[in-house]
Amino acid sequence: MKRTFRVLLAIGLVVPMILLSGCLFNMFQTAKMIQSGDVSVLIGSGLMDLSIDEDPAWALTPQARLNFGLSDTINLGLHTGALISLSTGEPSWMGIAGDLKFSVVNDPESISLALGFGGGYGVHFLNWGVFGEIYLDLNVFPLFFAYQPTIPLDGDGIVVWHDVAIGLALELSEKARLLIQVDTRNLAFLISYGIGFEIVF
Repeated sequence: MKRTFRVLLAIGLVVPMILLSGCLFNMFQTAKMIQSGDVSVLIGSGLMDLSIDEDPAWALTPQARLNFGLSDTINLGLHTGALISLSTGEPSWMGIAGDLKFSVVNDPESISLALGFGGGYGVHFLNWGVFGEIYLDLNVFPLFFAYQPTIPLDGDGIVVWHDVAIGLALELSEKARLLIQVDTRNLAFLISYGIGFEIVF
């Protein structure tokens, strides 16, 4: 009963984000795994410039992410968000993505490494897309790196986008942390400055 309540509460926090609702999802994920039976909710936002020419076109990208601990070494995640132009205030939905993440190395004295894969639908993928995941945490300092090779499925031929993130994972308690990061697609084609708050139930 307690676990069911936690899952319903987590979903209840994400649904408003879907209803309020992106171009580039912030990854908002590290190699850290949530434990079996736990659920985490992350609420965050990115700030990005979508300008094509010299005129800036800043947008906010409020996002929400749910993670489910299928085991201590396997997590299932769902991610959604919105894109809100700062010049017009008009929101649009970024889409939704899901992924499975597997812990490979977890040494509190050195590094944590996780690998994964996923897919989704939305403007982030220019319709449908799939991606891989590599997450590396430096456990002696709260620094993390993330890499997602992304393949949009509706393009002409095979194209691989390289989504990279670097950031700080600041532990606020055993159940809560703050992620501060910079995400980029194809090393500067798109840049998003992100901040997210994650809590585990």
